[in-house]
Amino acid sequence: MSSPRPDPDDGDPTLEARVAHAVAPYADLVPAEDLEALRALTSRFLATHPVAAPLVDRLRPRTPPAASGEVDRREPAALAEAAQRLAAKAGAAKGRGQGGAR
Repeated sequence: MSSPRPDPDDGDPTLEARVAHAVAPYADLVPAEDLEALRALTSRFLATHPVAAPLVDRLRPRTPPAASGEVDRREPAALAEAAQRLAAKAGAAKGRGQGGAR
């Protein structure tokens, strides 16, 4: 689990490092004002795009857990409900497979 995603305008060091890496090849090719616009666009893209943002999140340092030990992933009631839905779905699929001729 990574740390919560900061706002791109709040000076996130992970995001800033990725933006600098992405924009570096263009530093000598475009004027300074265009480079700043490219930097802003890249920052916004990496912070908000539904595919890119989780990838940047994976680069962030992980927050250490508060305590060690086993963690319940789901409550037992939610697991039982999911098992019932799965069984009902399997039963419905089995019933469709034993139908009449086409």
